[in-house]
Amino acid sequence: YSKVKHLLKDLDELMEAVLERILGPELSHGNATRALNLTIWNYMPLVFINEQNPHHPVVLDLFEDNYNGSASSSPAPGRTCSAQGCKVAMRLCSHNGTTCNFRNFSSATQAVTEWYTLQATNIFAQVPKQELVAMGYPAERLILACLFGAEPCNYRNFTPIFHPDYGNCYIFNWGMREKALPSANPGAEFGLKLILDMGQEDYVPFLTSTAGARLMLHEQMSYPFIKEEGIFAMSGMETSIGVLVDKLERKGEPYSQCTVNGSDVPIRNLYSDYNTTYSIQ
Repeated sequence: YSKVKHLLKDLDELMEAVLERILGPELSHGNATRALNLTIWNYMPLVFINEQNPHHPVVLDLFEDNYNGSASSSPAPGRTCSAQGCKVAMRLCSHNGTTCNFRNFSSATQAVTEWYTLQATNIFAQVPKQELVAMGYPAERLILACLFGAEPCNYRNFTPIFHPDYGNCYIFNWGMREKALPSANPGAEFGLKLILDMGQEDYVPFLTSTAGARLMLHEQMSYPFIKEEGIFAMSGMETSIGVLVDKLERKGEPYSQCTVNGSDVPIRNLYSDYNTTYSIQ
């Protein structure tokens, strides 16, 4: 967070004001006001939807005076709607603002979390990848100790890749350019052992409410789809993970329309450099 704080300054101030407004007037700073940068807010705001009359729902903006480019951190006068009495939704409008849709959420917590994640992702997407890598955790800070079987290892045995959601990720024994290390025996004593520093004190405050490591076991020379297939290990805990691998191979013609490696599918394989094939589902 110390590396990206300057990028998220306006967003974090806006998020604090949003939370004050949603939690209610009694938790806000009374009559104290501050100037907020509403550029990103006006592009994709959160709103209250009052459905006391289901035939005529009323949409209320969380801020007053947002039409003139300023906002108050205090609730708008005369607004009695709250997160308990109204739905919290995200207003999504076309470029010219003529057509708008509303994305409803089951809870205010889910609404503000997804809203902040979308805004932060948009901010980070405008930063060059090399700068984002430098803003993330380097391997030498994350990986404190490493043991594979009876042999010691360290952060230099890991290959870095950049993931758009998780930032810097590190792959052990990938086999893409280096010689793959064999594992002769099953069991925890012959597997990979790591001690990791989560750096929890420097997490981005509003981006996540959890801390830990995201792990995944995958085929060598294949791309890790860690968001879809990864598992979590909690911080401050010793975690032991055992894996039993089942390989399922589907028959192609004449039994099904499955392809051998996806080369005949008329879609460019974005992960062809990583020995990864598509499956049709």
